[in-house]
Order: sequence, then C-alpha cells, then structure tokens
Amino acid sequence: MALQGIETIIFVMMENRSFDHMLGYLSTAAANPPMPVDGIRSDPTWLAAHANEYNGQTYQIHPIAPQTQAILDPPHDEKTIAQQIQTPAQPGQADGMGGFVASYMTLNPPPPDPSVVLGYYDQRAVPVFDFLARNFTVCNHWFAALPTGTQANRLMAMSGESSIVDNAAVFLPDQKLAYDWLTDHSVSWCAYQSGDFLPFFSLMPDWLPEITTSLSGSALGLRGRFRWYSKFQEHWTGTATMPQVIFIEPEYTDGPHADPNDDHPPTGVAKGQAFLADIYNIVVSNPVRWQKTLLIITYDEHGGFFDHVPPPPIPCTVAGFNFTTAGVRVPAFIVSPYVTPGSVFSGTLDHTAFLQLVADRFNSGQTYSAAVAARQPQLARLASALSDQPMAPGPTIPANVIATLNATPQVATAETPESPGAQANARAMQNAAAKALADHPELLAGAAWQKLTNYLASSAGQQDSPSP
Repeated sequence: MALQGIETIIFVMMENRSFDHMLGYLSTAAANPPMPVDGIRSDPTWLAAHANEYNGQTYQIHPIAPQTQAILDPPHDEKTIAQQIQTPAQPGQADGMGGFVASYMTLNPPPPDPSVVLGYYDQRAVPVFDFLARNFTVCNHWFAALPTGTQANRLMAMSGESSIVDNAAVFLPDQKLAYDWLTDHSVSWCAYQSGDFLPFFSLMPDWLPEITTSLSGSALGLRGRFRWYSKFQEHWTGTATMPQVIFIEPEYTDGPHADPNDDHPPTGVAKGQAFLADIYNIVVSNPVRWQKTLLIITYDEHGGFFDHVPPPPIPCTVAGFNFTTAGVRVPAFIVSPYVTPGSVFSGTLDHTAFLQLVADRFNSGQTYSAAVAARQPQLARLASALSDQPMAPGPTIPANVIATLNATPQVATAETPESPGAQANARAMQNAAAKALADHPELLAGAAWQKLTNYLASSAGQQDSPSP
C-alpha cells in the first residue's frame, strides 16, 4: 500500500478562500489546457444559473485581475455562511449557493464593489497552484468541516470536533488536539511557525506555555515541538531525523503580524503563493526525504467567497447547535511522489480526512476517534488518492515565478473595516500575546519576541477581550 511508503506527513492550512475563487479557473479554456475539475463553466446558461441577485441587480461570476489583491474581508461566521449557502442563486431554485453578494453587503459600511465575492483568479494570480495542479493531485471536493468560521474549523481539522460554534470570546476552550493524539500514539511531530509571532493554538491555554518556551528555544537553535519556519530548510536538508508529522503555519493576518502570508483578506494571495512555493521547493530539495513525504495543502474555510457546489449533508452537533451540512468547498492539494501527476481526486473530503489519514498511517488503519469515525461513512479516504508507483524527483518551481509573486502590488478594492470575525481573532491573538508575556516575563528580553512586545506597547489602549 502506497501509504506505508510515507514516512513524513506535512500539513499546511491556509486561510479563507473557496475552491471556485482559487481553482475554479482550471475547468475553463483560459487554463490552457483545462483540467477535469468541477469548476467554472463559460456557457451563458451555467453562468446565469449561478449568478447572485441582490436589490434588483444581477451579479455574475467573473475573472479577477491578478493585480486585485487586497480584497475587503467578506463576512464568514455561522449566520452569514447560512445566508450564503441557503439563498437560491435564482428565484425558485432549490440548490442555494446564491447569497454571497447579499452576505457581503451586510458589512457596515457596505463594500463599494459587492461583485468581488463572485470573482475568481486564474493562473496569472495563482501560478504556484497551477504548477501543483499540473504536477500533483487536486482534491476536487474538499469541504470545510463546518459551515462556520476559522476557529471552529481549525479545531475540527486538529481534533475532529469543536467546542465552539463561532469565535471564542477570549481564549479557545481546552480540548484534545492532534498534538495529543500523536503523542499518545508515539508518533513524533513538530509545528513550524512562519513570521515571528504566535501560532494559532496559542489561543488555547493548555498549549501556550510550551509554545512560548519552545519557540524561544528555537531562536537559540533548539528543536522543540514548536519551531520557527526560518529553521525549516536547515532542518529538512540536514541529516538529523525529522518528525513523522509536521505542521506548517503561515503568518496570520488576524493579529499583530508585519508581513502576513495566509491569504486571509485583506492580505493578497501573492504572498501565500510565494510561501507555499518556498515550502514545496524546500521539501523537494532533499530527494531522500522527498521520496517518502506526503504534503497536504488546504484552507480552513472559504472566507465568504463564492463556490457553486452545495456542501454535503454531514450533520454535526457543536455546543448544542445542530449543523446539517459541512462547510463550503475549499482548495486542496496532495503533493507527493505517490500521486499521479495532473490528477484530480473527486472523492468527498473534509478536514477530518486528514486526521483519518494520520490514523491510517500510524495506527494500523484504525479510527482516529469516535467523532472522526462518525463522519467517515460520508467521506472518502485520502489514502485512496495515492499511487503505488512513486514518481521521479519532484520538479522545482521556477525562480522567476516566485520573483514575480514577491513583486506583485497589493492593489486594494477599497478601504473598509474588516469583518467582525477577523476583529475577534485579532483581539484573541492580542490576549494570547499578553498572557504569554505575563506568564514568561523573561521573554521580554528576547530578540525573537521584539515584535510581540512592540505590538503590546502600541495597543495598550485597546480592549483586552474581543466581542462575542
């Protein structure tokens, strides 16, 4: 079985983009050549069926210029997502997926160009995704686990269940994560953090002490379970044993980050493309490790951008709230020597498929947990997308592609406040930073945390806790 040839699984989760928004172009003539993905169609009948009606005006699905990067952050909490997926695209239709413009217009003040949430990029804006699609496997039907926002979906991806429906008021409730499962099953792991601030699960009090001390040690050359991404190339190309499961986190837009690359609006996609290209090029730069590696790239949720495929009916009860479907479809790739180049995997997946893959590989195919097992009858196994014949050494993304991405201007659509969910995440990150320094005052003297201390000094007058 191909999965048994994998020694290292790398998991990268980006932020807030939908499949059609980032990869829907692959089915169009502009893809040159098109790929057999369930994406955008050019015929007028299809486009008319998926247009959005709002306030007497029809908004069409359309391409976005690659220079349009700093898009205003669309709403993406439970209530607005319900509006997006339950509103018919046209009066009398039953399929839904027609409320993206109406949801976007709930911002206060409203965006001057509501049509942008129906826009999609092509290979000029996402050349790294185009490269990965041509050389590896696109997951055609990977959905966010829940039709709600970032925090609950990241919990689902790292736990298989969530104790919250929308963003937590201050910190995330403590609950078991994949970190715990891997430790309990004697599977080595580590997490690399891009930038020089805190990773996502700093929002969980149980993990904050180890995160802060481990990252401080990483700045000194130690190899704890939380490390700076700036060390990844050195570690990967060296001879020391690498952990069996590696998590790589972007630098997040929500919070005090100087150069975010997570794709969360208003951060443009060019920086995320360059970040993912860097990860990929590092991974293939060590042919011995590469031949036994599986890299998964996906997104936590769709961020309010349109997708035309209705989420599958996977019911889930979270904190007493009954969800009846999974979330909206997101971009996803399987990158490994053990896939067929240029292939499309159309099995239904959600974030818990990653957890089941870990169990398939490191727990003799047993279930990851009861919560994950309950979803599996409605999902495909990621392992079934693998090929038993490993390919030759992975191709390298051309350097000029990365140079072009780094030079892409961040042209904004307008100046409008972020969505409430983004504001809550930013305040939560501020709280985590304040707690980290309160619990570990010795970090104040560390150069690696200078951005954190500077940020807290500049934000001393802000609220200490986010809005619910």
